[in-house]
Amino acid sequence: YPPDLFPGGKDVETVYGTVRVFEWGPEEGEKVLLVHGIGTPCIAMGGMAWELARKGYRVMLFDLFGRGYSDGPSNAAYDECLYTTQILLVLASSSLSWTGASSFHLLGYSLGGALAAAFAAYHSHMLRSLTVVCPGGLVRESHIGWRSRLLYSHGLLPEWLLRSWARGRLAPQHGQSADVPDGDEADANFDDVTMAVGRSTVRVGDVVGWQLDANPAFVDSYMSTIRYAPIYGQHDKMWAVLGEKLAANRELGLGLQRVCVILGDKDTLIIKDEWIEDTKAVLGEEGVDICVISGGHEIAISKGKEVAEAAISSW
Repeated sequence: YPPDLFPGGKDVETVYGTVRVFEWGPEEGEKVLLVHGIGTPCIAMGGMAWELARKGYRVMLFDLFGRGYSDGPSNAAYDECLYTTQILLVLASSSLSWTGASSFHLLGYSLGGALAAAFAAYHSHMLRSLTVVCPGGLVRESHIGWRSRLLYSHGLLPEWLLRSWARGRLAPQHGQSADVPDGDEADANFDDVTMAVGRSTVRVGDVVGWQLDANPAFVDSYMSTIRYAPIYGQHDKMWAVLGEKLAANRELGLGLQRVCVILGDKDTLIIKDEWIEDTKAVLGEEGVDICVISGGHEIAISKGKEVAEAAISSW
């Protein structure tokens, strides 16, 4: 995508390499940090970001390590520790204050939802709200297909072979694509989902193909994220920690007390009924505000305005 696609673009130098960050909207507006999914960079959040800025919010979005224009560290596991650190580095890059008590709204999509929940589990005091859209985290491990178990395994096959196989799966095609960690059961044609770029549009598949050619860290960062990030089976792990924090805050009547969960009714990856059941079990009936939108896993990209409006209504 064009490096000047959004206003306020800058390359932030960190100990892990350069991170591409965009920040715009009224300086006095409430702040919103958006975190994208596993395969498409921050362009995927553009529809939501523009709508939020139009409504008076100050927005910030960035490319996760190894995606888009961001470097990818080669000596670190792409787990919740690395990504939480990246979020803090991005917040610190602004000339405005994004830290302190109840400083900003956090909104994450797909993998970004899992990372947002992990951040909130230990930094809830910083948040005005937490919104997750078709999020990872509570994906039941029964949904991990055998191909993905093999592809992202350790030691069963040579790493060079796994990397080559992963690159082939990520390559644009008619069918599943990179923002779908395990497409064995999915039916959404992700590569053909379009995103607005100025006055024109670009397909998800085009952006993924560009990353394969232009960002040498993309494949390795993708594989490491699948292996180490809190995407699957976090019911008694990261989300349990978050649930305890929310319950404690409700008892005190202070801070972040619930999570807005936005789901697609036709999403075959983040199964609506399973997520409604599991979020209520883990976070408590009072710890979750659920909104269901018509569409599949792509709603954050294809229905950015509607998703933004749903999030705002929960805030």
